[in-house]
Amino acid sequence: MSGGRWLRVPVGDEAARWRTVGAVRTVLAVARTVTSAGRLLEILPLFRSDPRVQVLFTVAAGSAFDDGVGDFLRGVQARTVPWSQAVETPFHLAVSASANGALHELKAPLLVVPHGAGHNRLLSPADGPGSAVSGLARRQLVHEGRVVPAAIALSHHEQLARLERDCPEALPRAVVVGDLVFDRIRANLARRDRYRRALEVGQDRKLVLVSSTWGAHSLLGANGDLVARLVAELPVDEYQVVLAAHPNAWYGHGGLQVRLWLADARDGGLLLLPPQQGWQAALVASDVIVGDHGSVTFYGAALGRPVLLASSGREAAELDPGSPTALLSRTLPRMDPAGAVLPQIERVMAAHVPHDDVTGRTLGMPGQAEGLLRRLAYRLMELPEPGTPATARPLAEPLPERGEVLSFEVETVVDGDRVTVRRYPAVLERRPGYQVRDPHLVVDAEEVNPRLLENAAIVLGRDPRPGWAQETLRRYPGCFMVAELVGGRSVDLTLRSGERLRVGTTPAGGGDPDPRCLPSAVYGWLVRGRSREELRSGITVRVGDRQVVVNCDAWDQG
Repeated sequence: MSGGRWLRVPVGDEAARWRTVGAVRTVLAVARTVTSAGRLLEILPLFRSDPRVQVLFTVAAGSAFDDGVGDFLRGVQARTVPWSQAVETPFHLAVSASANGALHELKAPLLVVPHGAGHNRLLSPADGPGSAVSGLARRQLVHEGRVVPAAIALSHHEQLARLERDCPEALPRAVVVGDLVFDRIRANLARRDRYRRALEVGQDRKLVLVSSTWGAHSLLGANGDLVARLVAELPVDEYQVVLAAHPNAWYGHGGLQVRLWLADARDGGLLLLPPQQGWQAALVASDVIVGDHGSVTFYGAALGRPVLLASSGREAAELDPGSPTALLSRTLPRMDPAGAVLPQIERVMAAHVPHDDVTGRTLGMPGQAEGLLRRLAYRLMELPEPGTPATARPLAEPLPERGEVLSFEVETVVDGDRVTVRRYPAVLERRPGYQVRDPHLVVDAEEVNPRLLENAAIVLGRDPRPGWAQETLRRYPGCFMVAELVGGRSVDLTLRSGERLRVGTTPAGGGDPDPRCLPSAVYGWLVRGRSREELRSGITVRVGDRQVVVNCDAWDQG
């Protein structure tokens, strides 16, 4: 990562001959991992619309997670300088979201910013003797007796005391600027509905954001089956699960492997965010967080979302005991790994109390980070700030990977003239002791697993050809009925008895549910011996928060 062909433009001996815009200041963004590169991209809008400033990237070698950095930077079309050229070239400012690496070799005033919610992790014992906080440690900030950064950006005044404890000679270089990323998340709260639409989550469903940092004590490392359990045990018409995994997990194991590990959960409806972006918008869109000791969980708590802590690095001595993240980990309700997840999610949402007293210790100077950080950067470059105010920018819409759920285990409860329908993905096994009550299997005709089709009570067809219903009933003798979706509110049913009927809906509150639920409502009604006369006159069907009246337009013996 440190080699490569030297650039000739916009820096180099002949750069003036080749460049189009003659910037008067050059900024070097120093990346080590995709995580730090992503944080630098959050900072670069400080220089937006300023033709006086040219930004270049370089990659500082040495991280175990440097795989993918080059591809990431090429994907955003960043101009990248090989490290060998970067350390030979004077720059007006260097910015790094990590205090690691040979930063002392750079010929530029260095601004160090955190790449998470403050400074919380302890350095590994392999990085040197004693316990020190990453980003505040003397062995990171001082080289041969000289403090390397020209400025150390902190998000809150509480970090000054810890910096003075760990590296007192660096204290004069510290500047409290707040948290730029959290300010941008809060500025985008008005776009919550937009992000929920991008995630295909309506107002009738709750969005569960699962957040995992990296390492053996992260959510994925310590509770590897939890993601699949959440997808398996939360009713699909009431909850949507989306996973934000740390880039170090993606690039440490490889995206192919991550997708393989999560394959069943994705087939069951899990939304998987890419490692580069999307988690901020998903936080805005979320209703509840299931997380660990990573920054996404911390930001979620600071945003006022209910949080269940599924894992914590506190027990493994990964966190500075005096850090806000460690304090939050001691405060948040813990998930019981042996218990059913649905009641735990419902309880934490019902009993939620914000943790402002804890999160406020890291996220100081609310709403001011953009202006304070820009002022600091331009001061270090010795360049007057632009006349326009520094303002937050819209977050990009999340673009998750999503699978298509084709098979459901369905529970129906008949009470008077009401049928309540709950659906669960059939491809996932639920833990012993967690059972769907008296379930029946509903399978899409496009399902490729023959076992599911052979055991289906209902087979669904989309725009089927003439004769499809009779052919399907012959092919699958255990099938009770087949359903043909003919519109947003109508489904044609053919029963094994030969009866045929069309069921339609009239909204009764909350909008229309997925029409694939209607055959299950009729099934639940009929198998419990309820009368067809009542069905003909109309029954109430409830799916999550949605309620409709379902009736039969016509019967014939086909």
